[in-house]
Amino acid sequence: MGLYLVIKSVFLVIAVFVFTACSDNATVTQSKEELKNVNCMRLVVFPPDKFLSETVQKLYNFDENCSYKLSISQKSGIVCNSNQNVDKKILADFPSGYIRLDLTDGSKTIFSYYRDLTRRADKEDIKKAFKSLLIRL
Repeated sequence: MGLYLVIKSVFLVIAVFVFTACSDNATVTQSKEELKNVNCMRLVVFPPDKFLSETVQKLYNFDENCSYKLSISQKSGIVCNSNQNVDKKILADFPSGYIRLDLTDGSKTIFSYYRDLTRRADKEDIKKAFKSLLIRL
């Protein structure tokens, strides 16, 4: 009976790590009052990324003279060397990249979107991130 409980406990711990180690949810912060005033956006892709830039420009008509700046970045191939995450790296898809959008007016951030990825951002990731902004405008 004791071995059965140990095996059951180990299985439960593994299941918890697998299903909670890397969430597919994006983190979104926003200023609802400020978003109401946005009627144009200027695009900044940093570091420069042709695929990212071309994909987003197909989704919106950006204005280079607009005071609202939409900064978009993505990163892939990130390696975490910390021993604190060894269990998550072994038992689940540990993030190795991200996609991020920040809409600012001067130095004030009025919208932010961040999502961990286990690969390089694709068109669907970019569309999903940008749509999360558009539905709030």
